[in-house]
Amino acid sequence: MPETTGTAARRASSAVIRLAVWTLAWIATLAVARFGPELLWTEPAVTWAAIAVNVAVGVGWIVVHAGYLRGVDDLQRKILMDAMAVALGVGLVGGFAYAAAKSAGLVAFESDIAFLTVLMGVVYVLAVAGGTLRYR
Repeated sequence: MPETTGTAARRASSAVIRLAVWTLAWIATLAVARFGPELLWTEPAVTWAAIAVNVAVGVGWIVVHAGYLRGVDDLQRKILMDAMAVALGVGLVGGFAYAAAKSAGLVAFESDIAFLTVLMGVVYVLAVAGGTLRYR
């Protein structure tokens, strides 16, 4: 029996909501792991526990994201996979270029992994938007 449009739309909405919840959970546990030692506790064991929770939630987020990708249609999957490839490429190329420039003493400013992560996130969002416009 073919799946009705309403059922497919409900499944798609459910998948998006599940992905959003896991994404927010991962971000929340990351914030707790990052800012907890400064604001909430001083014991290193608690920090390690917060990091372990963040990694565990991150693994769950990855699994949910993979399931989300398997559930979308072929065109949407292509757009998302292309965007991930661009974001990964920009992250690797930009990160290693920065590391080479930094080790050669060509860069005066300090940066950390958060900047690279934000860069990759922005590139991903822009690539998804570009892909969506391209295949509209």
